Amino acid sequence: ELIAGGQFTSAGGVPANYIAKWNGVSWSPLGSGTNGEVDALTVFNGQLVVGGRFTNAGGIDMNFIGQWDGTSWNDDLGGVGSIVAALTVYQNKIVAGGYFVNADDITVNYIATRVSGGWQSMGGGMGGSQGQVMALGHYGTDLIAAGFFTSAGGQSANHIAKWNGTSWSTLGTGISNIVYSLAEYNGDLIAGGLFLNAGGVSAKSIAKWNGTSWSPLGSGITGPIYQYVFGLTVLNNELYAGGLFQTAGGITANGIAKWDGNSWSALGNGLWYGGSNAYGAYAVNTYGNKLIVGGLFTTAGTTGVAHIAQWSTPVFSYMNITAAQQGFYQPSTNTLNQSDVIDVVLCESTPPYNFVESSTGTIDSATLTGNFQFTYTPTGDYYVVLYHRNCLETWSSAPVHFIEGGTVNYDFTTANTQAFGNNLAQVDNSPLRYALYSGDVNQDLIVDLTDIVDVLNDANIFLTGYNVTDVTGDNITDLTDAVLTYNNSAIFVATIWP
Repeated sequence: ELIAGGQFTSAGGVPANYIAKWNGVSWSPLGSGTNGEVDALTVFNGQLVVGGRFTNAGGIDMNFIGQWDGTSWNDDLGGVGSIVAALTVYQNKIVAGGYFVNADDITVNYIATRVSGGWQSMGGGMGGSQGQVMALGHYGTDLIAAGFFTSAGGQSANHIAKWNGTSWSTLGTGISNIVYSLAEYNGDLIAGGLFLNAGGVSAKSIAKWNGTSWSPLGSGITGPIYQYVFGLTVLNNELYAGGLFQTAGGITANGIAKWDGNSWSALGNGLWYGGSNAYGAYAVNTYGNKLIVGGLFTTAGTTGVAHIAQWSTPVFSYMNITAAQQGFYQPSTNTLNQSDVIDVVLCESTPPYNFVESSTGTIDSATLTGNFQFTYTPTGDYYVVLYHRNCLETWSSAPVHFIEGGTVNYDFTTANTQAFGNNLAQVDNSPLRYALYSGDVNQDLIVDLTDIVDVLNDANIFLTGYNVTDVTGDNITDLTDAVLTYNNSAIFVATIWP
């Protein structure tokens, strides 16, 4: 499940106080939620660890941190003295960072780790005029902390430092201003925030550390109003940056952008709030093969949304369909008169059988098979629906299991039971073959008098070429087309669906 935390009191129209879960279909609350903003999430020993600006969760008094076990809230972690802004797990222990100076009544200075006896200081923590820790991450075997601070463990450390389990050390000369987000990408540590240089090198709000030195990602993140990077994540070997900004690498991006290792690109029209692009993403993450973005926006691309949206990167999946058109099939050669285009549509397996995705391809005249590519359909069970220019719409007999990123085969020719309602015509005895009913030239889901009239009108002038009234696929509309259409209308063939 996907967990969202923030400053909200409903999700998907359902009451949900500052935290909610998404199962891929709908939102639901985590008990009665919290009494204040949720800013950080991680998972430890099968429980969801939640940090933020709250003092109660599920009706239990808590000090800015709590746990959800899947059924109920608990305060087994004790508490800290102020806001928790970041959470992670390091060396099998929870680490919390934020605005707090104390945890379990001991001085920890903005960062602490949870051990069996309670919260523990990590080398004296952070310092500076503001010592807050805003992001936690990993790089190699080290824990990385970043934020407002300018010292770590009593030594100078500009806004970023690493912890080896015993002591703090610097990453070069650090970063010139606040760091809000961290990620690891292609062997480098990525830091995002609001800054102009890293390690003395010009780097606008985003930079990478290779273990030795800092360098920029192109010309970085900029904008005439804001230049904040609040979230970083990796999906399909590409780095995504979200925040409050207008440009990335010199191109218009509006709050969300992608780095492929060499250059920046936009994700559609980006993120908007009303008519303004001064707003954007506060959090980015992945769910399945989708990018999830949350923040202060009401439009993603051109779609109206309510502060959360998903961006799907293409994952190509394939379906091999074997099918024949009744009028095209020649029993003497076991082939079709011509190869022709059909549309394959995937529909949900339960009422109202909503459209999911379609693909257009060609059924080969010799093999009776075509390959169809799908881009965004997730793994699941779907009805397969075939559309041809002069055949009846035909549904698979049952939902077919579709595998995202894989290849699925379905054969409509082996038996009439391959179609819903046995809605196929037998066209050959050896081999035994079935085909889509021909003659629905006006595509109204039934072969009837109106189709016969259309075919006869074209047959009277011996219309040639590629046209819908040529139900035999021999590139001429004549008496054979009219006879086949009449025969099917006489038995009232029509589309049958669930």
